[in-house]
Amino acid sequence: MSKLHQLVPNPIISLRDVEVDFDGYKALNKITIDFPHKGVQFIIGPNGAGKTTILDAICGRVKTSKGSITYKFDTEIQNKKPEKIVHLGISRKFQNPTIFNTQTVYENMKLALISGKATIWYLFNYKITTEQEVIIDETLEKLNLLAFKHAVSGSLSHGQKQWLEIAMSIINQPELLLVDEPIAGMSPNERDKTGELLTQIAQDRTVFVVEHDMKFVSNFSTSVLVMHEGRIIDRGTFDQIVNNQQVIEIYLGRQK
Repeated sequence: MSKLHQLVPNPIISLRDVEVDFDGYKALNKITIDFPHKGVQFIIGPNGAGKTTILDAICGRVKTSKGSITYKFDTEIQNKKPEKIVHLGISRKFQNPTIFNTQTVYENMKLALISGKATIWYLFNYKITTEQEVIIDETLEKLNLLAFKHAVSGSLSHGQKQWLEIAMSIINQPELLLVDEPIAGMSPNERDKTGELLTQIAQDRTVFVVEHDMKFVSNFSTSVLVMHEGRIIDRGTFDQIVNNQQVIEIYLGRQK
């Protein structure tokens, strides 16, 4: 069996012959792959390779035309609504922060913690329990944001806003976190800190990261998946994929 299709014991998520078709264009073309529990899985490739689409298919933002996506051994999630998938334990962070800039860091965390509780009035008037307060503080501390708990979110730096959204994405303890280009627009110091934070988070869950910065990928990846024209062309450690001549020709050579 090819290493691209190699079975993983007790995978967090499995894709089998998955296709996503946009009016005849196959953004994903017969994708079959297993992903293990825990670790940072980077997904790289040229524009249009299908990197973001594979995240969208997993979290329910796009519909698959063929194939199956199975979460934790026995739950098929292809074409389920995103809100249903979130409650199963899959969370998504998008490239641009989607926080509430006029609310405090604490209020954003509160909203994320109880976001399944219906109305906006309810969200802002819900009284946090002592246990929930501890969860918020522990999550903020993990993302180096506890000192900014009562700061207005719009006053944070770009990197801190990204970290806040990551904190909001993990506060309900998802087992799979999907992250799209988390270091775009960050300073070198913020990039390194983001990599360290994702590595720490991945000790307790699987983290998928779509990224173009090869230095970042090399420093923080557990495994790397390379995509091109809707297909997977390689997977392995960073050292393994950078020595694949096909990967060099279609992607890495363009990075120079």
